[in-house]
Amino acid sequence: MNDYQVKRIDCKTAKDYIRKNHYSHGCHNGPSPCYGLFDNDNLIGCLMFSTPCSENVRASVFGKEYKDSVIELHRLHILDVTPKNTESWFIARCLKKLKEDKPQIKAVISFSDSTEGHDGTIYKATNAYRIGRTGNATFYIDETGRLRHPRQCGVNITKEQAKLMGWKPCKRTCKNRYLYLLANSKAEKRKLIKMCKYDLSKQ
Repeated sequence: MNDYQVKRIDCKTAKDYIRKNHYSHGCHNGPSPCYGLFDNDNLIGCLMFSTPCSENVRASVFGKEYKDSVIELHRLHILDVTPKNTESWFIARCLKKLKEDKPQIKAVISFSDSTEGHDGTIYKATNAYRIGRTGNATFYIDETGRLRHPRQCGVNITKEQAKLMGWKPCKRTCKNRYLYLLANSKAEKRKLIKMCKYDLSKQ
């Protein structure tokens, strides 16, 4: 991993990579910090941060007053050519760069999709807090094969609307929810833990 580099990349490059390599074949719209994992000049991994689809998710961490300090680790993928532990190494460096690029962000929420057999092992390995799970839900598959969230641009998509767009319903099981706190000192971390609406004291 000594030869790998982590660099900020533009959203188009990140989206193209995710659409080609990630199981969802898609990602949220809108600007977000995106980072690439490079082996020399070859892009071999991508991590995208994004604003969560739901305002309630953002507010669930510190409350509505501080919802703008919460972001989502939205997409993560690394090619299989990398050695063991590359993923955790990559996440740690992306979180460090996020703190530098977006110092107002104090929490990162992420979800591991049990439908895909993911239980959040990589998040546990990078010292994320486990903060529960979502319920089962119906997503959609669009005409290109892309997995679509039932909430688009802040609006819930009805079954009728999905049908008109040619989207097919897709039952999904729960997602495990994880949280990173981005503190610059032990004192600030204690403050964030105290502010957090989730009980992190037992972890």
